[in-house]
Amino acid sequence: MEKHACRLLCISLLCLLIHSRSERDNVKESLIAFLRKLAPENFQIVQDLNWSISTDPCVGTWLGVSCRPGSRSVETIVLEGLNLDGSIDADLLCQASSLASLSLMDNSLTGDLQPGIAGCSKLIKVNLSKNRLSGSLPSSLGRLVKLKHLVVSSNNFSGDLPPSLTKILGLISFLADNNHFSGSVPEFNLTSFKEFNISFNDLSGPLPWNSEKFAQSSFLGNSGLCGKPLSTTCPTLHKSKKIVNTAVMISGYVLLGLSFVLLLAYISMGKKKIAPEAMKAGTDRKKVTSASGKKRVTPYPPGDHLVAPPSQSATASSMVMLQKVGIGELCFEELLKAPAELLGRGRFGSLYKVVADGGVELAVKRIKDWTVLGEEFQRKMVSMDQVRHPNVLPAIAFYCSKTEKLAVFAFQNNGSLFNLLHDNNKGRPFNWSSRLRVVAGVTSGMSFMHRSIIGHTPGHGNLKTSNILFSSAMEPLISEYGLRAIPSAGSDPVDLPFSREADVYAMGIILLEVLTGKLNEGSDLAQWVNAVVREEWTVEVFDRALLAEQESEASEGRMVRLLQVALKCVDPSPAARPTMGQIATMVQELQTAEERSLACVT
Repeated sequence: MEKHACRLLCISLLCLLIHSRSERDNVKESLIAFLRKLAPENFQIVQDLNWSISTDPCVGTWLGVSCRPGSRSVETIVLEGLNLDGSIDADLLCQASSLASLSLMDNSLTGDLQPGIAGCSKLIKVNLSKNRLSGSLPSSLGRLVKLKHLVVSSNNFSGDLPPSLTKILGLISFLADNNHFSGSVPEFNLTSFKEFNISFNDLSGPLPWNSEKFAQSSFLGNSGLCGKPLSTTCPTLHKSKKIVNTAVMISGYVLLGLSFVLLLAYISMGKKKIAPEAMKAGTDRKKVTSASGKKRVTPYPPGDHLVAPPSQSATASSMVMLQKVGIGELCFEELLKAPAELLGRGRFGSLYKVVADGGVELAVKRIKDWTVLGEEFQRKMVSMDQVRHPNVLPAIAFYCSKTEKLAVFAFQNNGSLFNLLHDNNKGRPFNWSSRLRVVAGVTSGMSFMHRSIIGHTPGHGNLKTSNILFSSAMEPLISEYGLRAIPSAGSDPVDLPFSREADVYAMGIILLEVLTGKLNEGSDLAQWVNAVVREEWTVEVFDRALLAEQESEASEGRMVRLLQVALKCVDPSPAARPTMGQIATMVQELQTAEERSLACVT
């Protein structure tokens, strides 16, 4: 009897094991088929990512896939920036019933998002941004009760935003900007939301309650939207109960009602007699004002304020706030009236230091000769605001009219890299390890920005030591990213100063300034360094202050390696230059080695 029971138990366990393996094989087959649908013309992608029926996705062999710790259930799929140009088969995807996070951002996927996505009932995060998906969002998304983050930005989605999304009580992030959604905005409860962006669509009507907790940039580009934080006030419609009540009274009190009507008629006739006189008086007043030729204008002493007084096309209005920094709403005219100091005037605009209400110091860039249309400027500023990096200085606000385009930043009191290298009147020490740390931060920030899609701006466009500022903690901050004018149609991006290749060249010049301590004038610095290196006098190019402090040959060797990186960056051929990502990796390796060396010394 015991042997029989033991045999039955073994058979049951064996059947369970076979069933479990069969189920896992079905999931693997479905996911492989899902991947093939994502890239129907790329027959090699399954092998490149090592998705195979004979391997286990939960032991690290399937690239882009991770599993729940301690189990063999697929939890995360991340396939970003792989140039996938197929479609999303939701039914195949949702065979992985334990899937909690899906990211297919930065590809070229087409087609719609199928209703079958609701079959992935455990989804917490979905990111489909920066593709070419179209159609409407399925209402079945409302059945994903565990969903917290939904990102569909920068696609071709259209139609109404599904009202069913408001039923997802745990949703805290919804980004649907840069699409073609139309209709009204569902009544989201934004109280618990951390991110919300529906800018640059075709939406209309009032914004949901509590929308003012987000900046205007979350709602721009929808001409029909109204309500806070937008400046457009929603029209109010009231049903006149008074008319109904009057009709009831007249039906009950005919004589009283008739008397009331006669009284109204008498008053109306009186108004008609008075009106022409009032109109005439108003006309006379207008003539007097016009004839005097005087307008009440606030004086603007030269050099004391930002720009000249606003024209009729640039009247006082609220600027678009991108960040809440404790200064409330900025107004264009108030900004003009605030005390200002001209910090510099260049080819692409002027920079002012402005002291706003409460003593808050701001840096205001007045952009010069920018022919881009207002909506494109708004889109550009909002796009840049959505891409954040610790070493890139974000804009606080911006203003755009027919005559003015301004970008507002927090003023940085610690100056720039240019000051520290060439005009160090505060006598701050700037040794090799500090210089390498600064360079690492700048290259990291530039690499991140180059990987990100920011409007139509492929690069910084004006990268130089004076545009690298220092925070209160002396962390480097790249300023004025993307504020350079947009190129004309038909221009070759490689040959233009705002291309990624031009940014790499500019980064090479910055590295040379950091290493040599010399000013760059035109292309003289790169030519001089190349000439010295060719004569095999490499050590002669380095800043004497750096050489004097070096106690280790290893540090000097790292200086030489950074010099080699810089010379690659300033190669006359743009195609021969490394990418910003490669530069950041090489600099990071040098910094890591330097930190280890310092740790050993201490």
